[in-house]
Amino acid sequence: QIAIVANAIAFISTDHSRRRYALPPKHSPPRTLYSTPMNIPGAQSRIAFTAIEQQIPSQQQSNGQLCRTSTSKSHTTIANARDHIFQLGAVVGQMFTLFLTVPHDSIEFAERPSLDDDPFWLEPSGEKEKVANQLGEVFLQLFAAAAVCGIDLCDSILKKVELNGRKYPVDLCKGKSGKYTNYSEHTGITTTKGQSTINSPKKSSSNAMEDTTTVEGITLLIRNFANERLWNRYHTPRNIALALLGEVGELAELFQWRGDEGGRIELSEEELDKIGQEIADVTIYLLRLADVCHVPLGDVALQLLEARS
Repeated sequence: QIAIVANAIAFISTDHSRRRYALPPKHSPPRTLYSTPMNIPGAQSRIAFTAIEQQIPSQQQSNGQLCRTSTSKSHTTIANARDHIFQLGAVVGQMFTLFLTVPHDSIEFAERPSLDDDPFWLEPSGEKEKVANQLGEVFLQLFAAAAVCGIDLCDSILKKVELNGRKYPVDLCKGKSGKYTNYSEHTGITTTKGQSTINSPKKSSSNAMEDTTTVEGITLLIRNFANERLWNRYHTPRNIALALLGEVGELAELFQWRGDEGGRIELSEEELDKIGQEIADVTIYLLRLADVCHVPLGDVALQLLEARS
């Protein structure tokens, strides 16, 4: 009887552990779209932003995910642009539904991602794959939203990272989570001054690994940006997801009172800059989220596009 009880406890314990970390049953080999952890620089293939961008216009709408996009502003109506923002909200909402079941943020590490992260993020599983795929869906929708407004997503990201470097000086914000306005007296950048990226330089790489034309290179650039400022204790999956949601809200604000009537969208240089910055902010957080979740976002995005075609 003791042996029977002991075996039962062991079974329940193993089953609970598998459900806690969403591990697949032993008899079912895990399926995954990814094979190498993001914390090993250079372990993955390098996916150029242009490799994804060039495939976006040819994609057909599929269940409200990604709609056909024209990169020519002359063929873009305000309704079409707003549709893309709605679609972005929809795929981010689906991402958040999945994040309701991921492990809560808890452990702090000197650097992130780490091989000491929660097993959910390190072990292949069906649930992890769903999260990875949804991050890929969000990524593709960001490309579509940028394209419909005639915005170069990669350039916008690099310009915003450069601006963020000036807004958050390393020596002033190490280990702090405050807003950039806390440093305005030192940087001169306020809510109304110094925010434009029109004609501003793009962030350059500090080493060969920070290839500023690829998803992996820019992901590493963003990781190093966070490491320099000792932000890793804040950069947990659920924290980053919430930060991303906040940026989606700021992007939506730029379209909320425009209505859907009228012809092609007319955006001034200043408006395009603001939209580009907000799309860049969402994408920067998405790249960082994929990084701390051990998801190779470029690979996932390309495989989603292949599956559709």
